[in-house]
Amino acid sequence: MTDSPRVIPPVHVARGPADHLIRPSGDTPVRPTGVVREDTKRVAVSPVTEPPAPPDDSPERVAQRARIKKFVLTVVGIAALGGALFGYDTGVISGVLVFLTPDFGLSQTQVGVITSSLLVGAAIGSISGGWMADRWGRRATLLFAGVLFFVAGLAQALSPGPTAMIITRLFLGVAVGTASLVVPMYVSEIAPATYRGRLVSMNSLAIAGGQLLAYVINAALAPTGNWRLMLAMAVIPAVALVAGMYFMPDSPRWYLGKGREDDARKVLRRSYYPENVEPTIQQIEQSAAADAAVKQSLREQLGKPKVRALFITGCGLAVIQQFVGVNTVVYYAPSTLTAAGMGDNAAVTSSIGIGVGAVLGVLIGMTLIDRIGRRPLMFLGLAVMIVALLGMAFVERMTQNSTTGYLLLVLMVVYISAFQVGVGVPTWLLLSEIFPAPIRATAMSITTFIIWAGNFVVSLVFPPLGERWGASAMFLIFAAVSALSLVFCYRRVPETKGVSLDQITAAAES
Repeated sequence: MTDSPRVIPPVHVARGPADHLIRPSGDTPVRPTGVVREDTKRVAVSPVTEPPAPPDDSPERVAQRARIKKFVLTVVGIAALGGALFGYDTGVISGVLVFLTPDFGLSQTQVGVITSSLLVGAAIGSISGGWMADRWGRRATLLFAGVLFFVAGLAQALSPGPTAMIITRLFLGVAVGTASLVVPMYVSEIAPATYRGRLVSMNSLAIAGGQLLAYVINAALAPTGNWRLMLAMAVIPAVALVAGMYFMPDSPRWYLGKGREDDARKVLRRSYYPENVEPTIQQIEQSAAADAAVKQSLREQLGKPKVRALFITGCGLAVIQQFVGVNTVVYYAPSTLTAAGMGDNAAVTSSIGIGVGAVLGVLIGMTLIDRIGRRPLMFLGLAVMIVALLGMAFVERMTQNSTTGYLLLVLMVVYISAFQVGVGVPTWLLLSEIFPAPIRATAMSITTFIIWAGNFVVSLVFPPLGERWGASAMFLIFAAVSALSLVFCYRRVPETKGVSLDQITAAAES
């Protein structure tokens, strides 16, 4: 690696109206990854890229590769339990409400408050989680989240009434919000760059998998109506998360930030080839020094037109993720299907299809996101969502019977799959890409808070408004929001495929 800048060849992808925000002009040189130029105020933030393996694939090299793979997959697998718990605790409530509502004699307003109380806690966790991760470390923060998952999950299952349920779900939400922020951070900082994109995306798959598991357990326990056991099952992965994280190291970046270079070196020796350990430490230290040198307040950064435009785009993506109505399907699918003509047990069991659709959507999104780009995937997903929502609104107006119930289920599966393809996977990836380095941490914290706040609002108002206006009207509203979102994405979302984080920072600050 040399210290002189080089010109990065342009990447030929479909351009959009907002691409000028993240792409330097063709004659603008961009620093190579990991190099900090003293005569600029731009930050080198591209992930450290491992040099290619030597041509001789010796037995020793094969053994090193197997050891690295085993360690990285173990770390990701244990950390992903936080994502799975996130998915389980947000998905299980859909089946619980079918039996909890008559047991506690809940009004639709109380149903909304109980469901959304977790999301208030999640918003708090998304804000406090970053501070805890920087102060205590990623590992200790995930241990805290695991303990909170266990204690609050068990207390929730033993709740004697609505008030206790609201309070326990509030604390459970703090664990959910903390995990949603720290798990991707931990994985991205400990995994080699070669696998980083795929491994970080595994968190989305773990969330969808956790929701699917919740639907399966709900279906298995539906004949008994034992909603307390549905909730209590979450303590098992919580124990596994705590036990697993106890034996895991913290991330090298956090160790270096705390002056613990020997600990960072030990971790890197387990996740990188030996010849890459010292260069990686130097590059992390250079990046941290550059970040400190140009650190500015959010207000100062937003004075730059391109930075401000990208921040607005990020906030818009956060709003879109929730106000297209996805969580009305995740949380209220069995209740909606019951109202459409299905029996209670059939509605709870049928929601497994929604979980399968979500998992398939994530897998499709992960497969296509780096092949066709972020924008085309978003356009495709949102277009299918609009059609599905219009179909759901039409079916809701038909005579209620088992046939309409199953037709509604099919449309819900199509909708949730399209959401994951066009909104779920691209949004989280774009939010980690489009913000310039000096505001990346702050901007991601703000947009994560917006996501949870939007989730809270939609989850709170859907039951009472659905009861007053009808689910059909709500689906039409979500279809209209999806159509507006399509226009927003076309005009405001840049295509980040093939653009390095360093280029984005350089272009935004130009």
